[in-house]
Amino acid sequence: MMKKIFSLLTVFLIGVLMSSMAFAAITIDQVKVDGDIVTESSTNFVLDVERGDEINIKVKITGDSSADKDDVEIEAVLRGFDSSDKIEDITDTFDVKTNVTYIKKLTLPLREKLDQDRYKLRVRVSDRDSATVEKTYELEVDTKRHDVEIRDIVLSPSTEVKAGRALLGTVFVRNRGEKDEDGVKVVMSIPELGVSATDFIDELEKEDDDDDTATTEEMFLRIPDNAETGEYTVRIEVFFDDNDKRTTQEATIHVLGQEKAAVKPKVEEKTIIAVAADKQNAAKGGSEVSYPITITNAGSSSKTYTVSAEGAVWANFRVSPSNVMVIGAGDSKAFTVFVSARETAPTGEGTFTVTVNSGDKVLKQLPLGINVQEGKATGTAKLKKGLEVGAVVLVILLVIIGLIIGFSKLRDESEDEKEGDEKTYY
Repeated sequence: MMKKIFSLLTVFLIGVLMSSMAFAAITIDQVKVDGDIVTESSTNFVLDVERGDEINIKVKITGDSSADKDDVEIEAVLRGFDSSDKIEDITDTFDVKTNVTYIKKLTLPLREKLDQDRYKLRVRVSDRDSATVEKTYELEVDTKRHDVEIRDIVLSPSTEVKAGRALLGTVFVRNRGEKDEDGVKVVMSIPELGVSATDFIDELEKEDDDDDTATTEEMFLRIPDNAETGEYTVRIEVFFDDNDKRTTQEATIHVLGQEKAAVKPKVEEKTIIAVAADKQNAAKGGSEVSYPITITNAGSSSKTYTVSAEGAVWANFRVSPSNVMVIGAGDSKAFTVFVSARETAPTGEGTFTVTVNSGDKVLKQLPLGINVQEGKATGTAKLKKGLEVGAVVLVILLVIIGLIIGFSKLRDESEDEKEGDEKTYY
């Protein structure tokens, strides 16, 4: 019986010895928090840090001479924080060689909601198979002297407001600092629209006192009538510690803008130009030929038009009744371009250009033709020539008629004389 007990004790001692050897495979040589070396809890070391800060941790370890270690991790944790957001960090896996020192960096975020209290910082080194090496350090989590946080923003309406209507807002704040705060100023604004409202909280007692929270009165923002549809930022600013410090938080509101006035399509200012004849015959040195041109102003306002002709140095041009004319909206007026060919004009087909302008803008250039003929004329010239020929023919006819009448009178006189002679002899 004693032999069995002794055997079991021997096995237990061997197991403890092996465990101790495995435990000692890696040692934690040193831990620094924000650059300061910390000591283990047995020394009752206390380090002051503030909520909302991040603490940087450096862990120095050494592998012993027994064996190399693969897939080693170092983690730092702070427990006792009642939230789903854990305060912890862990390194990537790495290999530890015998008698080699390693330094690894970790970061722990101290959440804003973390209570002011004393916490244990646990640093652990472990791998896949070996026992975990752990050391514990005391941290005293403190708070700022002045610290006001925005806990909630309530908007009415909560998601969408129409242009021209009001947006109401209340803000819930809490004092997380060590000191009471007087005259806390709360500003609600929409910077893009240039509107803001302000409220004051008379007093906020320090954290954990009865009146360390407060809610503002409703603040009123009128959305401008001309605000465009879109997402806008609602900015909340809380000023405290005699306005030396500020806390900011933002929310989003959708503004439904009034329908924009329908943009009338721009009426195209049309001008209609029509030419009655684009080619005429003219005689050298003869009378003018005409080219009637009708201009219609199809626009919405009166316009001034200018008509000019050019392009034939051997011709004379004029525009009737005037080369400048004002035409009202929807009205039509006629210009007539008169052209005459000079004696030196070349015989045959020729061209010239009539240009219609409105202000400085050229509306149209009309290429027109003229057939210059030798000694022939059309239009007025033909009429004149016909009258001349008719006059000559009339004169000739009158001369012939006069001759006929004269000869008739002479013959009558001769017959009367013959009858008188016959009576005398009887």
